[in-house]
Amino acid sequence: MRVYAVASGKGGVGKTTTVANLGAVLAAGGHETVVVDADLGMGNLAGALGVDAAAGPTVHDVLAGRTTATDACREGPVGLRVLPASDSLDDFGAANPSNLATLLDGLDAEVVLVDTSAGLSHDSVEPLRVADEVLLVSTPERGALNDTAKTRDVTGRFETPIAGVVVTRTTPETDEAAVADHLGVPVRGTIPDDPAVSAAADAGDPLVVAAPDAPATDAYRRLAADLTGDESLAPAPDEDDATVETEDEGDDASTDDEAEPTASADDDGGEQRTGFLRWLLR
Repeated sequence: MRVYAVASGKGGVGKTTTVANLGAVLAAGGHETVVVDADLGMGNLAGALGVDAAAGPTVHDVLAGRTTATDACREGPVGLRVLPASDSLDDFGAANPSNLATLLDGLDAEVVLVDTSAGLSHDSVEPLRVADEVLLVSTPERGALNDTAKTRDVTGRFETPIAGVVVTRTTPETDEAAVADHLGVPVRGTIPDDPAVSAAADAGDPLVVAAPDAPATDAYRRLAADLTGDESLAPAPDEDDATVETEDEGDDASTDDEAEPTASADDDGGEQRTGFLRWLLR
């Protein structure tokens, strides 16, 4: 079992969205996956996956010693198992974050994704301590990156490995290298600013169900493949890309060997246009 704490210093950057959609991609691809809502004060992971948190025991009950993690898990979409959080203030007071390690030990899964709370508090830093790895999440804005850097520093004090950062709400202008340099960790995935993300969350469905062909869905598939090494999780190659490559190969095959020696300026321009077309159709 591999436990990832999905964390950031700032709220609203896409932690819960990443846990829900990364977990759904893994589960749909045949990897036994559990997502755990460890945001004890304002958890909303269940809603993003269409699970009614009030219909049974929650992570708060497990942390309070009232039930087991196995009994608190619910069936979510595409085979994903969900351990939701309660929105009751009484449950919040009874939950002991120090019991999180025991909760995780009670799960039987290949991958566990823990949705953490923002800021610095006992319940937000405990997942950083007990996880096998921490996956940071941030938008590219400087304020969000600065707050995420604090989470990175806290993680370092626990000596928990950092898997990298997922950059959300990216645009073609997003500078991935600058983000990696700012945080000092590799960028493991970029999630484009895609309206399908909020639409799926409003519907209570993961992207693989609500918008399987959306750009953000493909981005989460690539992230899942990168984290697990399972290339079958990655999106299928675009048919337009395959068409362009086939046409290029056909052109190369029909080229007269005697006319090959030196590329002209026109040839260079054609290669640039072909390269641009490949980029455009990705």
